[in-house]
Amino acid sequence: MPGSLKNIRHSPWRLNLICQFAATHATVADTLLQLTYTEKVKAPMVKSLIAGVADNARVKYGLVPTQMEVVECFSTHGTPLKRVEFMDRGRVGRKQHRFSHIRLVLREIDFPLKIITAKTRGGRDDWVRRMGIAERDYRESRKEGEELERLEREVKEMQRVKEEEEEEKKK
Repeated sequence: MPGSLKNIRHSPWRLNLICQFAATHATVADTLLQLTYTEKVKAPMVKSLIAGVADNARVKYGLVPTQMEVVECFSTHGTPLKRVEFMDRGRVGRKQHRFSHIRLVLREIDFPLKIITAKTRGGRDDWVRRMGIAERDYRESRKEGEELERLEREVKEMQRVKEEEEEEKKK
């Protein structure tokens, strides 16, 4: 699931530090938690981008954040604002106010593959634990979705009955 932000008023190499940090964690939920406590200026913006893309994936594909990972996140150069910088002895220089673009890609985690390719026993146990958490979150999400669908059907049925009663009163 791709996502992007354009024309961010921040240097691309400083923004890329945050992007690389976001791409190193296992799940989207872990990434969002780590970005909450990161002391970089644009970390909340990257966090909101990841959360927005994760919400789109939840709506479109029914995935929860514990089932997804950040595959790629990087920053590239945008169009800079070029200004004049006045210097000593009447000289002038050129100043650039840099802009950036962020590209982000999330994908569903293949838990069996992660478990098989883990190099240590602790790593395998960690992926098994994460798989259990993801399955639990998915079941809870499905239960909430089914409950919402049931309530929407009940509301539609009540509206239909109310309209029929109003039509009978008019006759």
